[in-house]
Amino acid sequence: MFRRFFLFLLFFPLYINAEPVAWDGPGAEGWLTRSSEHFDAHYPASDPAYETLALHSLNIAEQAHSELMPFFTTPPAAKTQLVLSDDQDIANGWATFFPFSQIRLYLTPPHDLNGLENYDDWLALLIRHEYVHILHMEMGRGAPERFRSVFGRVLFFFPHSLISPMLIEGLAVYLETDYEAGTGRLASSWYEMQMREEVRSGEFASLGEAAISSREWPYGQYYLYGAFFIEYLIQTYGEEKLQMWLSLYSGEIVPYLMLNSSARRVYGRDFESLWAGFRIAMEQRFGGEDTATAVTAGQLPASTLRQQVSGSDGQAVYYVARDDEDRPVLQRCTGVDVECADIADGRDITSIDVTPDGRIIAVRALTYASGRYSADLWLLEGGAWTPLTTDARVADARWLPDGSGFLYTSFRAGFSHLLLLSPDGSETLLWRGNYGEYVGAFDINNDGTQIIAAYKTPGRSWELASKDVSNSDWTLLTDSSANEAQPRFTTDDRLLFVADYAGKFGMYEWQDGSALSLASDDVDVTKSFDPWITGDRLWLQEYTAGGYLLKNTSLPLAHGQVEYQTAATRSVDVERVEASAPEAYEPWSTLRPHYWLPVFYGTEDTRYVGLSTGGTDALGRHNYQVDLAYGTEQKAFDMTLVYQYQRWLLGYDVENELYDFNDTVPGFTVIKDQQWRLQRNWLVQAMRDRLGLHSGLVSRRISIDSVEPGVVISGERAAERHSIGLALTFNDQRGLMHSPGGFGPGAELVAEDFSLLNDDFSGVHVQPGFNYMFDLPGRHSLMFSLNTGFASEEAPGWQLGGLPPQEDYALFGREQLSLRGFDSGNQFGRYYDRERLVYAAQLSSINDNWGIWPLGLDDLELRVFLERGRAWTESDDPEAMVGTGVELRLNSIVGYRALVPVVLGVAQGLQGIGSETQGYFGIQAAF
Repeated sequence: MFRRFFLFLLFFPLYINAEPVAWDGPGAEGWLTRSSEHFDAHYPASDPAYETLALHSLNIAEQAHSELMPFFTTPPAAKTQLVLSDDQDIANGWATFFPFSQIRLYLTPPHDLNGLENYDDWLALLIRHEYVHILHMEMGRGAPERFRSVFGRVLFFFPHSLISPMLIEGLAVYLETDYEAGTGRLASSWYEMQMREEVRSGEFASLGEAAISSREWPYGQYYLYGAFFIEYLIQTYGEEKLQMWLSLYSGEIVPYLMLNSSARRVYGRDFESLWAGFRIAMEQRFGGEDTATAVTAGQLPASTLRQQVSGSDGQAVYYVARDDEDRPVLQRCTGVDVECADIADGRDITSIDVTPDGRIIAVRALTYASGRYSADLWLLEGGAWTPLTTDARVADARWLPDGSGFLYTSFRAGFSHLLLLSPDGSETLLWRGNYGEYVGAFDINNDGTQIIAAYKTPGRSWELASKDVSNSDWTLLTDSSANEAQPRFTTDDRLLFVADYAGKFGMYEWQDGSALSLASDDVDVTKSFDPWITGDRLWLQEYTAGGYLLKNTSLPLAHGQVEYQTAATRSVDVERVEASAPEAYEPWSTLRPHYWLPVFYGTEDTRYVGLSTGGTDALGRHNYQVDLAYGTEQKAFDMTLVYQYQRWLLGYDVENELYDFNDTVPGFTVIKDQQWRLQRNWLVQAMRDRLGLHSGLVSRRISIDSVEPGVVISGERAAERHSIGLALTFNDQRGLMHSPGGFGPGAELVAEDFSLLNDDFSGVHVQPGFNYMFDLPGRHSLMFSLNTGFASEEAPGWQLGGLPPQEDYALFGREQLSLRGFDSGNQFGRYYDRERLVYAAQLSSINDNWGIWPLGLDDLELRVFLERGRAWTESDDPEAMVGTGVELRLNSIVGYRALVPVVLGVAQGLQGIGSETQGYFGIQAAF
């Protein structure tokens, strides 16, 4: 147990595997690879469009390499792997240097206002940002560079991988930005709005708050603060100073401890002092006079954090209330004072539309077992959601005004589509854009003849464009350098929209070929989004430093034609590079081990020496980890091997444990515990992967390998047990970002047979289980679980008692279960049942770091539990064990990113033989 705990602490960062591509995504038919001088691009073979995107990505990447190398000077050690993934319906991507340099590109572009809207070419912005990470992480000189040549790509020898994500993302956002072209986040009105609100709120983040991957609003604040901080350093001290600091820090062998000293050597100040100067600069730039008017109109009583999904039937606004501490609910809101009533489950909803008679459709995005994140169209009927499409990849949808069908947008293979869905379920393609030509939020006029949409073409900002529903291409309405978005028709065909004219987002009306300002006496319509009109009221969501506020005001009048700069199309051409012919994807070049790390540790009785290594391939389909340690007293190797290939999981573990049965003479008895696990997940999937059938094989052999003097062994020195099982699982649970626990039901039924492969055991195990998480108001939750088990006469029995994580959370081979307040294995039997009730509450939300040092606090939780259980046979039916206790859980933040719960608990057995008081302290990840 100590060995496993030690390895977890030592190698925790190394166990993070690359995200696998979905096994049922566009690459299910196979993958192809094309290469350039510095990159390999892997793409699905199912559509020629992917090859076009792969070649374009190679051109962009080589150009980014040429432009960024003068800044970083150090090229990657090998080619960077680009994987074009089309199984995520979100605009995103990621990059990592471990275990090799790789970039994952999600092909869905940004298509609404969220901070990413300022781009000429989505792939160009994404690749440049992610490649900055690669070049940044690859920086290394002196001792780190020499250690890499010996041990390979070990996390600790890449100093910049261990700095605050604020500095990592801040540098990437700064270098993605082209101020002259107006692209990138630092040139966006969105980032300006966010930082302006941070300053004017009087709650400007401290260095410690900005340094971590905080769960506090605004989400991703380390991007925001990091970008402006890097920009401040360059504007104040020059780009050469930043390059000097990057180079100096890349030679640090104990990087966590050298952040402030390296900053003092380059800037003459530590990070706290630099942050103080940065704060003053931001206050001077964004402070000024706060011109926001006092709120006299109706609004919800509290901030809602996220911009909420909304729609209107002309009489009321429908609103997904989601604050990340309570279960999302779809509400119907009316009145000047904003009175809302719950009408349906609000989970997973990304868009809604409502007919005048109150019929509702929603776009719901779900995560599937394969790893796909994909959205479909659902209809609300009788208070429940009914799916209308499957794998349609819906971005936004609108009813046809007569209610006869739906129009929806979809992004497939990186291209934008507009489709018509008829009531019989048939799909008609109305329009497909070229590369870089995208349709975002859209609306249909009241007679159903015209569509108005946010429309993007290469080299231009987002414009308003119109299209006949039945035919024709898009016709531009606006021609500005600003971003126009979120068009909304009123019941009398007034057209409202949101734009960032003059560098600030606000609401406008389109009339007779001109954009007109909207003004209200009681609500500031700047920094406001999602306009809807009900009767004589305008509803909007206002961005604040505390989150979005849903407000309404009397219908403002349009006045004053807006003056704006006319758009100029910017060139997005990139130079073509030489690329290899397409070849079938092979995992072996990236799958080989890229690192090894020596292991030295000891206990009171023995010492261990060994190594750890592992790897993955570019697609993340193959993942393996090997830990090997030789025990000097046991004179034997302990080993852990884990290999996963998509739905297959293979594990092998051998541990040689020391027991001192005769303490009058020196020496130990060595008991070897070997276990194989082979698991095949998702044999069958149903209910959009909420229900699944899985299989597994567990083989375990326990043997006495050596005996200490004075100990006599009678009977067999080894025992084996092998089982084959099936597990039926149901999981409809969701977590909440700002509340411990979550909400929703889960269940399982596990059956294992011991007779097929055994000599020592036969018979069967059957274990049903059920649990439910209740979301209580505020940051509180309640979880109930019930587990039972039956073992036939010839099968191994159950052991009940002890502290988590003694309990095995694997589906198969689970024979020991915890029950606090009693010793491990306090009861044994052929039958068991156990009930557990846990109340959890967040006592304090801290979300602060110790300055720039790699240690912080997330929150403090209280958990109170009550457990009851018993294990019995026909001949031995003991009294049930009942235990209770309380835990304080301090969720610490280690290395700016890792959430490590430090648990202090006490448990008391209340009823049953063997009850005791248990105190425990340590790191614990189980609920």
